[in-house]
Amino acid sequence: MEQASSSVTAELLQQEAPYPSTSDVDWSQLPADLLVHIFGMLDIPDIFSSGVVCRAWCASFLEARRLGICSGNPGPCLVFSSGDRDPTVATLYSLTTGKEYYVTMPDPPFRSRYIVGSSHGWLITADERSNLLLVNPATQAQIAMPPPETIANVKIHCNADGVPDGYDLLTMDMSSRDVDTEAETEFHSWEEGRFYFYGRVVLSADPSSGNCTVMILHLLDNHLSFARVGGTHWTWIDVDEQCWDYHDVLYNDDDRLFYAVRGNGDVHAIDTNGPSPMLRVLLDTKNTVVDCTRYIVRLEYGDLLEVCRDCKYVNDDWRTEELIVYKVDLVEKELVKQKDFEGRVLFIGFNSSFFLRVEDFPMLTPNSVYCTDDSMENIYSERFGCREVGAFHLEDSSFTDLLPVGSWLNWPPPVWFRPSYSKGK
Repeated sequence: MEQASSSVTAELLQQEAPYPSTSDVDWSQLPADLLVHIFGMLDIPDIFSSGVVCRAWCASFLEARRLGICSGNPGPCLVFSSGDRDPTVATLYSLTTGKEYYVTMPDPPFRSRYIVGSSHGWLITADERSNLLLVNPATQAQIAMPPPETIANVKIHCNADGVPDGYDLLTMDMSSRDVDTEAETEFHSWEEGRFYFYGRVVLSADPSSGNCTVMILHLLDNHLSFARVGGTHWTWIDVDEQCWDYHDVLYNDDDRLFYAVRGNGDVHAIDTNGPSPMLRVLLDTKNTVVDCTRYIVRLEYGDLLEVCRDCKYVNDDWRTEELIVYKVDLVEKELVKQKDFEGRVLFIGFNSSFFLRVEDFPMLTPNSVYCTDDSMENIYSERFGCREVGAFHLEDSSFTDLLPVGSWLNWPPPVWFRPSYSKGK
């Protein structure tokens, strides 16, 4: 963390105490209760920066976090790596302030990670051995999930000398709920595995809460598996022959269920609370055509939406060509096209999709979908190729590029992120 928000902090300090000049202040001697009050008034990116001032500030921040008074509605950030920074540093570009903030991450170096998701203020990453690591940039907390070889269709591969050298990826047969013994096995190196094991990752809660379930969408055939934070293995969801070709997943706090959308638009509700997972088909579209990438998102009053994203190559760059939004009508059992977010904007990509209201963030364009590149095939084949970051406007189907100015890198792939200091419950 390298950029201190001195102007915002100084203004608040001068309102609270009769210091003649901020240059004369011994920052470490400020009263703890004053610092807690200040942290409660700052936006989260400013708190990121202010923590570098001294240890006293960090301690006071933890107290503010304990009391739950840090900002509860943080603005969206784009997380990426900057070429002019150390490989351990993550850059957070705030759409709210238009500024960049820098956070030194715990090992392994940020630039060596594959970012496969963000949720509840945590980044979901995979290291160079394809281990899944959950990390909170604000608190530096990091949690390791069960190793990939505990996924049902992943095994450790050994070379001719019996030395482990990567992973075997197996095809699963949904009719037998077991490995398809007639299909060929794919070999992937330690590092390559992460592109196949984590197509999308979703958290049910803050991982530090002690009650978080992690859902992964993985190849081959886009299956789902889940594990508890603190668990030892991944559980494959194989309760129905339709449990494959998933594109996206969300978690609903109200009913404690995961909702998953398939490539054809079908919607499944998945219950992982009991001893064995259970599945209920909410929408059966009877559709046999998969012609886009689908996302599923929930509005605050409960309605489900599907977003269909169609991409193509334009001058060798992978670009969004069209976005279509549908309301999931669970009464009539159909998808209803809509063009209006009613004063909201939507963020999609590797992140868990989320809405924000323009009245809270007037710098955002209403009825727009803010996108980042999340095509595994494109990222895997062109790791340092162009990454799309922009806003698709539903009213006229136009697209605005939002690439940060400066030395930003295409690896790790940029992802939308909402910082959080929540301590868990």
